[in-house]
Amino acid sequence: MKIRNTRENHNILLLAIFAILTLLVLLIRFGELTIAKQSNGVDLVSYDQTHDQNRSSITNAKRGTIFDSSGQPIALDATSYSIYAVLRSSWSDNVVEDVDKTAEALAKHLDLSRDEILDILLNFEASQVEFGTAGINLSPQTKEAIEAENLPGIILVSSTHRQYINDVFASHLIGYAIPSLEANDSQATILEGQIGIEAAYDERLSGEAIYSQQEAEGIYSDSLLGEDIYLTLEGRIQNYLEDLMDQVYNRYLPKELNAYLVELDTGKLLAASQRPTFQLSTREGIETEWRNFIVQESDEPGSTIKILTLAMAKELDLYDDNETFKSGSVEVYDQTVRDYNLYGWGDITFQEGLVHSSNVGMVYLVQRIGLERWVEILEDFGFGQSTESNLPNESSGYLQFDNPVSIMMSGFGQSFSATPMQLMQAYTTIGNEGEMLKIQYLDHIGDRNDSSYEVQSLGQKISPETARYILDSMVLTVEHPEGTARPFYNNDVRIAAKTGTAEIADAENGGYLTGPNDFYHSVVAFYPAEDPQYMVYLSMQQPSQSYGLNGSQILAQIFHPLVEYSLINQ
Repeated sequence: MKIRNTRENHNILLLAIFAILTLLVLLIRFGELTIAKQSNGVDLVSYDQTHDQNRSSITNAKRGTIFDSSGQPIALDATSYSIYAVLRSSWSDNVVEDVDKTAEALAKHLDLSRDEILDILLNFEASQVEFGTAGINLSPQTKEAIEAENLPGIILVSSTHRQYINDVFASHLIGYAIPSLEANDSQATILEGQIGIEAAYDERLSGEAIYSQQEAEGIYSDSLLGEDIYLTLEGRIQNYLEDLMDQVYNRYLPKELNAYLVELDTGKLLAASQRPTFQLSTREGIETEWRNFIVQESDEPGSTIKILTLAMAKELDLYDDNETFKSGSVEVYDQTVRDYNLYGWGDITFQEGLVHSSNVGMVYLVQRIGLERWVEILEDFGFGQSTESNLPNESSGYLQFDNPVSIMMSGFGQSFSATPMQLMQAYTTIGNEGEMLKIQYLDHIGDRNDSSYEVQSLGQKISPETARYILDSMVLTVEHPEGTARPFYNNDVRIAAKTGTAEIADAENGGYLTGPNDFYHSVVAFYPAEDPQYMVYLSMQQPSQSYGLNGSQILAQIFHPLVEYSLINQ
């Protein structure tokens, strides 16, 4: 029994020593945390300042403004105010005191009558009330006028929203920004880009790029200040183009309609429009079409591609100018390729083949180029790969061939697909003395006078002589009495143009759609043809109404006014 007591006393002593040591460690740790403000050698004050920064600490957020090429704003932050009334409060004396006086005063500034406001204020169940749509999106002037009334219990709250100067202005390219759900703990309204340029450059516009860089350098701020963006879009031309697009879209009701204007010696995108479109401020119509067609819509290009086919065959010296071929049809393995009029134009030169848009002539040229080499040429022109536009969800198009027939058909624009951006970049080769330029919509980021725009060459694809030859051939396509681009003839300026009428693939049943309007109509044009300054690319898919006109005649209703307006406003 004595031995047992000794052991128990020994165990109790060990537990007591352990408890004392544990308490001592805790006391030292407590002192380190609360008095010295350190942990494991780290200054907790500094740590809190440097590592606990989050969106809830942002008290000021201003998104950068998007400007057009002349410095006019397209999208900018705007502050508006909403109003509510505190009727009862257990923690504040700032409540409505005289409902009659308050209703009479607010009726002067809100789109509500005195009696309507009085009904809202006489709510005996609510502690605070709002005033519906009449009490939101109030201007700073209205806010100041209400504050001047000195009404107890009337509270005005500010909020930031994105203001777009024009209802429709290259809407899918510009995109839109809305309050970020991830930043709802912030004291400031932080806007987040959703599509288009607003999304592509969200880090720069929101200020996140600068904020993160400063944070990495140990600089911390409660402000999120975005950078301004200057685009290449020319505001007057853009607005004029939108009006033209509305007229044609509303009259002919196509499934899709696109129009783009490019400055040839710089690659600057001066105007871009598509239908369907949406209202920038209200986003009305966005549910109809979310895609930004210039980089997200990939279609078979049709006969506009023939200018590249003829150009490469000429560059490689694969035919003589006076050499002829028999048009109408040609056997390609187990298939027959026909010209669009089925019987052709007899024996014609290859240049005349472009004028008449002969599929047969292009098959002969691709055969001479060689199938493998022709595919390499298409790749060299950027097809089947991203243009690196930086715009969201860009399509690379489709450039994969299952058989040699498909490769030969690609020479007249079938069996592969491309976006408008890919096509325009490739076609700059013809209008820019053989040099292919990158199409750019961004001029610079930063101050207005700090432009850092640089022309980006994508390589010399053909000689200036070959480019001139193709331009002259395209002029013939416009000016020849039987030229397929005849609707684009202009009395005031010489036009070089090539049209396209592509069949539309039947996604459900395979093959192509067979309806009378199931075509993709397009045109690429350069002007003035003697020394091209501009390139226009227009396309239209499946017009519901034609009123007896063909696709080129409909697109010409956009083309001619746009040409004249761009030359007047250059």
